[in-house]
Amino acid sequence: MPEYVKKKVLLLGDGAVGKTSLIRRFVVDKFADRYIATIGTKVTKKDIRLKKEGEECYVTLMIWDVLGQRGYSAVQASSFRGSQGALIVYDVTRPETIQALAEYWIPRLYETLGKVPIVVVGNKVDLVDRRKAHEEDAEDFCSKYDSEYYLSSAKSGENVEKIFMSIGKEMMEERRIEEMDKATTFGAPSTIIEASDKIIMDFCNQFGGMESGMPILREQFAKAGLDIKAPTKEGLIKVIGFLAEVESNLKDQATVSRNRARRLSIVKNAR
Repeated sequence: MPEYVKKKVLLLGDGAVGKTSLIRRFVVDKFADRYIATIGTKVTKKDIRLKKEGEECYVTLMIWDVLGQRGYSAVQASSFRGSQGALIVYDVTRPETIQALAEYWIPRLYETLGKVPIVVVGNKVDLVDRRKAHEEDAEDFCSKYDSEYYLSSAKSGENVEKIFMSIGKEMMEERRIEEMDKATTFGAPSTIIEASDKIIMDFCNQFGGMESGMPILREQFAKAGLDIKAPTKEGLIKVIGFLAEVESNLKDQATVSRNRARRLSIVKNAR
């Protein structure tokens, strides 16, 4: 009888490298040129079939599209927990995005989870001419991490299915070296992004976790017209007000008032 398993996989990388577009191409076979910043995390499900020790198994991939803006360390660390692997994505037209993998994304992943399997993805290959040079760059980069790599295009669909099948196989082989279930603590926020990060996590913790809290947060951020990449105090104050309205339908007034006051103090102390 076939084995049925569920695996959580992350998509990590800087903003605008095409993570959301890769998921959209893989799951519904569609592409959109319009860039939309992911607020917090977005979870998408896709069932695939793989071979494990010669036997067919059915794998449900829980694909977590993680906010690509640096500084949201609490949101990112919380998103990482329980993951069995990650697609690490960069934009082949922007060299700084592959550098960001080494300087930020891979260290943060390993710090939280240990050395889980990763597959490195150089996306937007349809926009470059010197493909061989980009393949050499990716191969050299991956040699440091003992990982596979692919050049992909969410626009054309090139290698999109392969990258998800590849990380699925890696996770099924359970190549994890260690897992660190750390409770990450953060000091008082000193920047607006850190304040935004803390408010997101505060609401999610009050609302049953990331998966249940994030859809509500996305709606309220959009309603406030807040840019997740460049939040402002005024925008965060609007979001806090909208979150209080949501909570007023579910919690007693004293709790709503405490939550609002706590979040406003986070914004007040940020610079």
